[in-house]
Amino acid sequence: MKKILIILLCIVNYALCIAQGWTLDSCISYAQQQSYSVIRANMAVKNAEIAERSARLAMTPSINAGIGENLSFGLVEGVNNVRENRTQSTTSFNASVSMPLFTGLRITNQIKRTGAELQAALAEVESAKESVELNVISYYLQALYYREMQKVQQQQLLLSEQLLARTQLLVAEGRQSESEIYEVEAQVAQNRQQLTDAENSYRLALVDLCQLINYKEVEKFVSEMSDLSYSFDLSENSYILPTPDFVFIQALTRRPSIEAQRSKIASAEFAIKETKAEYYPQLTLNASWGTGYYHMFNANNPAFGNQFLNNGSEVIGLSLNIPIYNRLQVRHAVKRQQIALDEARLTEQELTDRLYKDIQSAYYNAFAAKDKYEAAEKSREAGVKALEYAVTKYELGRLSAYEYNEAQTRLYRTEAELTQAKYEYLLRIRILEFYMQ
Repeated sequence: MKKILIILLCIVNYALCIAQGWTLDSCISYAQQQSYSVIRANMAVKNAEIAERSARLAMTPSINAGIGENLSFGLVEGVNNVRENRTQSTTSFNASVSMPLFTGLRITNQIKRTGAELQAALAEVESAKESVELNVISYYLQALYYREMQKVQQQQLLLSEQLLARTQLLVAEGRQSESEIYEVEAQVAQNRQQLTDAENSYRLALVDLCQLINYKEVEKFVSEMSDLSYSFDLSENSYILPTPDFVFIQALTRRPSIEAQRSKIASAEFAIKETKAEYYPQLTLNASWGTGYYHMFNANNPAFGNQFLNNGSEVIGLSLNIPIYNRLQVRHAVKRQQIALDEARLTEQELTDRLYKDIQSAYYNAFAAKDKYEAAEKSREAGVKALEYAVTKYELGRLSAYEYNEAQTRLYRTEAELTQAKYEYLLRIRILEFYMQ
């Protein structure tokens, strides 16, 4: 039933992805379900759950039963403990119960250790999901960038075709020479080639995104991504960059990788206590019951039921194991566990330092991307005005087609730079938000 429910949930999620046209969130959700790293992390969680359950059950009694059958020849000991030269078969039945009473808190600390390892495994799942999410965001925004570049190329081609029509009209009126037409036609052909390159780049970006989320039907995915979209507002003062220290404080309490390492430190601490339990005596309660059935060939044998009842014996007792000298094995094991704890703490410090450096880099990259975006906006505004003046001069015959193409090319360059700066700035913002979520 559980497997059927999981399959149904996957189908519903898939249907929602298609219905929404593969939004950023649906791509992230699908990628996390298909990611091998996430699947492997979930397997580690299952192993940790089994280990924790096993540790808890170590406090319960151990119950065993057994049956034995032996065939003896020559001198054998019979029912009355008299040795005779006979052939005899013996059947034995036994049951035993063993329960630890005191283990130096070894089992208690084992339960705590496996519990901490389970928490670490759960955090590792979230860390794997976050890694997938960040990659999908990067690829998704890259696809958006190439799609917008495709639109820029379409606009450039439209401007060139409008220029060609205007030039043909000016040549017919005698205000431009016929050679200008050839110049503009060359520009139109170049813009068409650039549009083809932009379309191919966009398609390849979609293929990369499809492969990243591990979706098998590439052609279907590309066709369903026609309404690719992402809402954002990069207008002036619409987004204030948080400082690295602020982001770092938020990230310390939310990053699964840090939480996982802290759980590993707790696991190492309990492992030391678990190992130190071997210094203490171990007290165990034991109880057993046994009986047997003897059958001598060529002789009168008591009935099975009578022997089963009469030959029975019960034993109950305590066993105390006192460690005296174990070749310093426990001491050395404790030292190894202490080294493992020191390594876990060092790893946490390393992860913390790396997190701060990553946040610091993300902040300054976002700051630089913001300046670049604002400068690109101003450059584009200047390019638009320059093209407007070029159109006026060209229609008056005071500007050649080559000079007009130069103005249009400069505008295209500023459009491309603005598009690149916009998506780079957006990606840097999302990375900062990623550390705070």
